[in-house]
Amino acid sequence: MKKTLCVLLVVFFASALPVAAEVQWHDGRWQLELSGSAGIHSGSSDRSGDYMLKGLVEYEVPFAPRWTLGLRALPVFVYEQDDRGEDTVWGGGAGLGLRVYSAKEEYRGWFAELGAHALGHKHRFADNNSNLNFLTSAGIGYKCKAGWHSAVRWEHISNAGIGSDNSGVNVITLGIGYAF
Repeated sequence: MKKTLCVLLVVFFASALPVAAEVQWHDGRWQLELSGSAGIHSGSSDRSGDYMLKGLVEYEVPFAPRWTLGLRALPVFVYEQDDRGEDTVWGGGAGLGLRVYSAKEEYRGWFAELGAHALGHKHRFADNNSNLNFLTSAGIGYKCKAGWHSAVRWEHISNAGIGSDNSGVNVITLGIGYAF
């Protein structure tokens, strides 16, 4: 799983670099999003009962008729660990988002997205001994003509093996945001 995650991150960022050269930065728009997540039981990690709240600031730029690249900041995220005697994890991060929209050249309607972010935080996730982790996500959503959007994502937090303990966190997330 660790090797697969690392390969996916490398492919994601490597494919985004040539795209960044094609982007017309002045055609972008800002987006704000608030999201809440519920931890799930997957593999040997039971995170049910955990929850996460985060804010996202994104500058989303079109680079092809249906495709956008987003430069993302997570100025705040809070992860509450249920019944483990662990402290609440809180911090921030930055990353990239890639979206493909159903409405050609309008960048609205149904969309699918991938995201990858680096996170720095105070305190540690249970069974994870690093204060640097990576948040990867895949999701679907809908953006209205008025700029509002909602999205559902599967998200995974892991230190990608940079720490000796690396129990991953899997959550299901619901986000609501606005573009301007």
